[in-house]
Amino acid sequence: MVQLRVLVSSWFIYLRTMNKIITLIIFTFCFQYFYSEAQTPATYNSADIYMQLKKLNVLGSVLYIAAHPDDENTRLLAFLAKEKLYRTGYLSLTRGDGGQNLIGNEQGIELGLIRTQELLSARRIDGAEQFFSRAYDFGYSKSAEETMRIWNKEKILSDVVWMIRKFQPDVIITRFPGDERAGHGHHTASSLLANEAFAAAADVTKFPEQFKYVNPWQAKRILWNTFNFGSNNTTAEDQLKINVGAYNPLLGRGYGEIASESRSQHKSQGFGVPRQRGVSLEYFKTTGGSAPQKDLMDSVVMNWSRVQGGGDIQAMIDKIIAYYSFEHPENSVESLVGLYRQLKYLPESYWQIIKLKETLQLIETCSGLYVEAATQQQYAIPGDSLRINVLLNKRNNVVIFIKEIVIKNSEENGGGILTNPSVNKPLATNENSNTALAFKVEDNAKTSQPYWLQNAMSPGSFNVNDQQIIGKAESSSAYVANILFEIDGQIFETKRPVQYKNTDPVKGELFQPVAILPKLTVQQEPSLLVNTKEKMHNVKLRYKANGSVNNVVVNANQKALISDNIAMSKGMERIFETPLSIIHPELVKGGMARDTFTLAENQPAVYPVFIHYDHIPNITYFKPAIQTILNLDIKIAGKQIGYIDGAGDKVPQALEQMGYAVTKLGENDLTASNLQHFDAVIAGIRSFNVNTFMDSKYNDLMAYVKNGGNLVVQYNTAFQGASAPKMGPYPFTIGRNRITDELALVHVDLPNHVAFNFPNKITAADFEGWIQERSIYQAEQVDSNYVAPISMADPGEKLSNGSLIIGKYGKGNFVYTGLVFFRELPAGVAGAYRLMANLIALPKNK
Repeated sequence: MVQLRVLVSSWFIYLRTMNKIITLIIFTFCFQYFYSEAQTPATYNSADIYMQLKKLNVLGSVLYIAAHPDDENTRLLAFLAKEKLYRTGYLSLTRGDGGQNLIGNEQGIELGLIRTQELLSARRIDGAEQFFSRAYDFGYSKSAEETMRIWNKEKILSDVVWMIRKFQPDVIITRFPGDERAGHGHHTASSLLANEAFAAAADVTKFPEQFKYVNPWQAKRILWNTFNFGSNNTTAEDQLKINVGAYNPLLGRGYGEIASESRSQHKSQGFGVPRQRGVSLEYFKTTGGSAPQKDLMDSVVMNWSRVQGGGDIQAMIDKIIAYYSFEHPENSVESLVGLYRQLKYLPESYWQIIKLKETLQLIETCSGLYVEAATQQQYAIPGDSLRINVLLNKRNNVVIFIKEIVIKNSEENGGGILTNPSVNKPLATNENSNTALAFKVEDNAKTSQPYWLQNAMSPGSFNVNDQQIIGKAESSSAYVANILFEIDGQIFETKRPVQYKNTDPVKGELFQPVAILPKLTVQQEPSLLVNTKEKMHNVKLRYKANGSVNNVVVNANQKALISDNIAMSKGMERIFETPLSIIHPELVKGGMARDTFTLAENQPAVYPVFIHYDHIPNITYFKPAIQTILNLDIKIAGKQIGYIDGAGDKVPQALEQMGYAVTKLGENDLTASNLQHFDAVIAGIRSFNVNTFMDSKYNDLMAYVKNGGNLVVQYNTAFQGASAPKMGPYPFTIGRNRITDELALVHVDLPNHVAFNFPNKITAADFEGWIQERSIYQAEQVDSNYVAPISMADPGEKLSNGSLIIGKYGKGNFVYTGLVFFRELPAGVAGAYRLMANLIALPKNK
């Protein structure tokens, strides 16, 4: 016991010696809250300022923890952040990579990038902060055990502990219980990890490597935010309950209205909801720590008495609030500067740093200080120059003297100074002050890549080596403008990301991120090359000079492929094309190969992917130039395919590579006379959910089938009126059942069915190598006119035969399938291609 006490004491002596380092980390961490990356510079009205003033006297924090984007309780977050004025955060363990996309065809990592930005848009509305762990959303999971195994439990637990130690919440709230009522293995795991981390964060023996940057932290309590969803009511009257449906007259909205706007940012999931008003009760069950009796923060000290030397601060803030003028917020600047000085005299601590930053923000807003660092160049290229204009406007009558303007690299790239011109001038009231700057982009400038994608992934998680950036929602801007200014003898520093600014004739003034591109990008076309005996493709590479390039060297699997000594000017593109047989003669007889392309000195070749949606900032990330080549032993029957887009998938591209001619079909194309030209019509994923016209086209689709066509409908959900009578010729329903184990044994119950014999013989081998899952949203209550040729089940569950049903109707055939072709075809799963070819080729009935 004595040895244990000595060990603990030694730990805390060590931690105290690290106090300055810890303070610096907290300073960087907190700053993220005060400006939004890649967005229109924030502005604040007098009501906003008044709420921020009141928040200065609130020293309390809450961290909400769940598994995915959309899991968070946005009404509760808005209430905590804007009504109670707590520092409020949402830790989503994943970025939602494994879900479906209702606005485009991005999946996996790309969908995670979209949902990351949607969450940030939501947080800008409800006032909370956004964080993530390194866990990857690998799709639906039926158990926490599977989830923990795939994620690597200790790795993700360390992330949750890290965020608790870093954020220092007084109260932790989970969205889900730690059992099957959570409805998803990720949900259950998020609760189990949060509750374990609640204790582990205070344990000096747990993840001690973190103590280089943070201290142990013990939250007062951890609560489960119980729910009443449909028939699943986990609330009870003996639980703590809080009305979060209040109306805030300063905001002119209630928290239900704010929450609806926040939740509606999840557009890729189709989560637009109406604004809600009125009383709304939230219930909480204690799962750790002391149980609250009347309030979430029972027995938590939330005033300045919790800070050493903070006794006079509360009174200073009360006086500033009492004399605040909504018409003349600049009258508070002098007092706020005095408060800032007083805060700096306090011993360094978590809340001292937080409140210093909040006070600086208030000094800026009360002064009416507008700061913008913009460029007309959307991309920065190593070796080229980047021109930036820093605009300042002090719109209220306060004396401000600009001391210095410095452009730096992001802290993640070293924070080096790129330009530091001589600036020393006063700002006139409500007059624009422009400072033009330029610098050469460093030859070794790092390509802009989201930090969690910079290293190769593990199967269920991202790999981030820098402890200090784990948890961040996004990478810092490539370049940051640091402005030093003086008010009343006090020097302040404010920061703004350098953004690309342009004016769209329809959308008006826009601000977007500045991305650093490499001098040369190389892209394989396409990333998956599918060859059949009937159609052999050439290997094609497109390489582009983003800057001046004197020669091009590209290797395939470390063997020379391209050696082009021609000088390429900025913007020039060239295409290299060669028969597959020259690079891979061994594939002529079938098989699979994977080519990794590199540049000179074995530098990885990459190409940019641009994702553009109006509701989020533009996204640029870089994929390695890797091509998977699949030579299929496959036959196809029929050539002409009509494809009805749904929520977005890449099946049409896969079909074209197989040798089909694919025509996209819109509402006006779905007529009986037009459909007769197609050998098969395939409905994309969730096509009946997202296309309101499908119900009105039912008769045309059924006439097409009856006259000899094949209609293949990929999965739909049971929501939004996707009823079976309007989908197939005979009744069936769509359930929620999924086969989540991609290795689940597939039983071929009707081996003689034509779907398994023509034009390709389907065997057990065709179900090998599948990724993520087998089947989702399967058919149930199926009419006897359908046959179900296969069945499968996750381990320990009853066999289900709803993943594929086939019904003859007139001369043609109708197919509904929950099999995840939309995942397997882009992944190059040979068996999925062969089975799809057979469904397309179902013969006409006599």
